[in-house]
Amino acid sequence: MRQFSMTALLAAPALALSACADSTDVDDSDITDEAVEEAPEEFGVAVDNIANERAVGVDAAVPALEDLGDLQQVDLGDTMGACAFTMDDKTLLLAGSPAQDRARGTGVIQVAGRDRVLAGSELGGPDAISAGPTMTDGEYTVQIERASAGTEADAETMGYEATLLVRKDGANEVSYGPGTWMCGV
Repeated sequence: MRQFSMTALLAAPALALSACADSTDVDDSDITDEAVEEAPEEFGVAVDNIANERAVGVDAAVPALEDLGDLQQVDLGDTMGACAFTMDDKTLLLAGSPAQDRARGTGVIQVAGRDRVLAGSELGGPDAISAGPTMTDGEYTVQIERASAGTEADAETMGYEATLLVRKDGANEVSYGPGTWMCGV
């Protein structure tokens, strides 16, 4: 008997609510969603602690490379010759490698007044550098895409039309070119 009265006690509020319900449809067309109407149009603003999908910084631009200046002051370590990417009379990348075929090259770019030393992503010595390396320091990645045919600048130097691609944090990419990838011994 006690069990039945508990069931009846629990069912009573549900029955009372269903009896009060109106079966007519409610017209809510005049109700506005204030959160939608007051949402800001600019990027990167959070509304009610929910971030806007177009957050600032997601597609931030890659900072511009700067001229390396006096190349005699750039230390690539032990290298056999070097290659430089130039565009508009500015050297934006200097790279070299030790003479061993299984050596990884080293490169230098300058961003915001600071030299950034890059390591070659592939082994291959001076030939890999001359062919157009991909290099990174973990934050910036550079890649040279050069023409297959070059022009001889002098007995020990070859120049190739080239493009320098720069990515920051593996995201956005900036292309510098056309320029010249000049390699010498």
